[in-house]
Amino acid sequence: MSLKDALMKAGFQSTKTQNERQRKLKKEKTKVEKHQEHRNFCEVCECVQPDVERFKHRNPRIDAEWICSNCADKNEILDDFRLTNQSDFSRNGRYRRYYGHTKDFSKEQNKVQKDERRKPKYKHDKFATKSPGNQRSDNRGRNGNRRGTKKNYTIDENGEKNFNC
Repeated sequence: MSLKDALMKAGFQSTKTQNERQRKLKKEKTKVEKHQEHRNFCEVCECVQPDVERFKHRNPRIDAEWICSNCADKNEILDDFRLTNQSDFSRNGRYRRYYGHTKDFSKEQNKVQKDERRKPKYKHDKFATKSPGNQRSDNRGRNGNRRGTKKNYTIDENGEKNFNC
């Protein structure tokens, strides 16, 4: 009998199971912390704002890309140069510009073009147009007859065609 078994028989228990605690689940984000999923730091005024968007502008006085709407208005950057629609204000429809018009991203999201290309009817037609070198020019299959036609004869031992099959 081992020492461990003797101690277990005497009434001692392992402390490893008693010291283990249930792990706490991560705290779910509340509505107040929702803004932390998006970029909200304005590089011009160096403040956290709820209406920060990315601009690709040509204003030589500003070297920043992520600008809040207030700084964009002060520096006369048009909303046509705005690339993103990621802030809470713009997603909720509260993003307003005082310098120039406000760009409408809802029109651009609906401009998804449908694929107008012809799709193959069958799986085996999928690669037919991609590699024309694999096809025979006379449209004959492996056994020598035209594709889509059935052979209506058999060849007997004399090498003659027998049409009575």
